[in-house]
Amino acid sequence: MGKNVIGHADRKWIFQGMGLTIVIIVLALLFSLINPRFATLSNFLTILTQASYYIILAVGMTFVITSAGIDLSVGSILALITVIGFELIKGGMHPLLGVLIMFFLGGFIGSISGLLITLVKIPPFITTLGMMATVRGLALVHSAGKMHYGLPESITWFGQGIVFGIPVPVIISLIFVIFGAWLFNMTKFGLHVKAIGGNREAARLAGVPVNLIEVLVYCFMGLIVALGGLIMIARIDSTQATIGTTMEIHVIAAVIIGGTSLFGGRGSIYGTLIGAILLSMMTNALVIAGVDYFWQLFIMGLIVLIAVAVNNFREGKISISSFFQNKNIP
Repeated sequence: MGKNVIGHADRKWIFQGMGLTIVIIVLALLFSLINPRFATLSNFLTILTQASYYIILAVGMTFVITSAGIDLSVGSILALITVIGFELIKGGMHPLLGVLIMFFLGGFIGSISGLLITLVKIPPFITTLGMMATVRGLALVHSAGKMHYGLPESITWFGQGIVFGIPVPVIISLIFVIFGAWLFNMTKFGLHVKAIGGNREAARLAGVPVNLIEVLVYCFMGLIVALGGLIMIARIDSTQATIGTTMEIHVIAAVIIGGTSLFGGRGSIYGTLIGAILLSMMTNALVIAGVDYFWQLFIMGLIVLIAVAVNNFREGKISISSFFQNKNIP
């Protein structure tokens, strides 16, 4: 019985991943027919490079959402730690030490969110919404509208380097996806994350250290923000306090489109990878078509709403027939 259930679940994720892959292929063919500039190897690598830091952050968000949480502060954390790290490195600090400080700050801020959620019992949405405003405010106080630029080559290589014709950000993101899939599917930590998201109280009774795992999930998310932020600023060789605005929308959308349950308990790293690539591919197609940035935001918002609606249908939370039923009528 258990084997049959597990097999059914595995087949479900396989079919869902295959479905998303087919969607990407069909859209790629469609965009190529509309504009031949889309169907070039250089543009394909550009899409993957642009998607690289979103892929990395979305892998972390998969853990957060699977644990029945949410993190709205990723863009703000990225802004704060990159302006601080950038300033330290430009001020003469060894690049490695500056990068390590970025990772420390990311993990520290993420841990604060986790502690507020577990110990103070503030819901994840409210906690990370407050952190989003607080951390963004600190970034603005720290550097206001100042633009930081001019990193050493040892740092920009992570965003602009090429190995065997493949951009370094693409290589790093794909390696991280493999690591994330291993951590999510093959370790006790990943099992505990799913257990907490599926049924927090049952996980606690089963001996899972629920509070510790939740703090670790948000700490892990902060560390991942540092990695994604490093690649992002290395690629554009600049940062400022307003960087990463609306980034959380893109990241959460990639996770939900990829099939991770918004209600926790189930997730897919492969689906997240495909979801992030799909969004970046659509953004790329809109840019090539000359669509205004504000319309791109509008379309991204619609995609988020549609993704959540599809998730609700998939989870059986809503149905068309129930809409017309009035359960208050005797």
